[in-house]
Amino acid sequence: MSKYKFIKKVEEMIKTEDIATLRLIGPLLRYVPGKFQAKAMENSSKDNPYLGFVVEPYSTFLFYELIDLDWARRLIPDGFELEKTKVFSDGQPKYYIAFASFNVKTSAFAGTRLEVNIIARSKKTGLISWIIVDYDTNTLSHDALKGVIDSTTKQAVFTTDYEGNIIVDISNSEKNRALIFDLDSNGAEYKTVEKSFWLEGNLSVGYGREISKNSPAAFAMKFDPREVEKACRVDVNKINSIENTWYPGLFNNQVDEALYFPFAQHYLSDSPGNYSEHDHVDEMIEEYRNLDLDNIPPYSVESLRKMMKMGLVSNSIVITILLLIILVLLIN
Repeated sequence: MSKYKFIKKVEEMIKTEDIATLRLIGPLLRYVPGKFQAKAMENSSKDNPYLGFVVEPYSTFLFYELIDLDWARRLIPDGFELEKTKVFSDGQPKYYIAFASFNVKTSAFAGTRLEVNIIARSKKTGLISWIIVDYDTNTLSHDALKGVIDSTTKQAVFTTDYEGNIIVDISNSEKNRALIFDLDSNGAEYKTVEKSFWLEGNLSVGYGREISKNSPAAFAMKFDPREVEKACRVDVNKINSIENTWYPGLFNNQVDEALYFPFAQHYLSDSPGNYSEHDHVDEMIEEYRNLDLDNIPPYSVESLRKMMKMGLVSNSIVITILLLIILVLLIN
């Protein structure tokens, strides 16, 4: 594989016209029953097993130590168990919750996301896993509980300034939760992260008990392992923690570790309904090195177009039947 072939392939799989189409029809999919959505996603994944997935530079992670472990266990599916981990190779193992803030572009959506992850271990594969217990975003998303949904919030700022500050303001007024902070990236130490934590974690990404309907399923990324080899460790004293109102009492109020990746990270992500199910990091690395990039199909939104049409037609039929029933009742 030539040096940049994988990166170029991932970028080529992200088409603005597809993102625009999905952004337009996504809100209409609420009228499609969840079972139909799940079936359409499953069928689509057979033809489109991967999404191009690019996390833009400066993705930032704040790690807090969990203090209410019983509550944390109730937030993750039964197929996972809490696991002490280190963020950096010279750190101390702790039970962590991670707040990941980033700008992202994919084959299906583009925007800003905040993902709240509890770090666990899969009982099935033994891999360290990132469990997304909840999230906020200003763009489309998909999970087993809600299917394809529109943005959860309009207030989603993730940016930088000329002084080297990373500025985050992701607030959800409806659910009364927010993460608002800024940090000074100047002087951050570029150093090696804990290998197993970052490599395994990207091979086993699950969803929380509620939004996964207690499913043990986990999707995976394919990527050059050097994408997560090093990060910039931020002095926690350089974080201006203005507001974090997520899960009060679940974790220590003080940030334990903080880091950002100063470069874009390119992944092939399992598309919704497809699960690679690796048991070991070496399997993914071998698969990555042997990818037949020329024959990976481009992501298509055709299945979602069909799903929207099906939903609108089925709803029209239901409405027509109801109107006829009302008409008959009125006549009688």
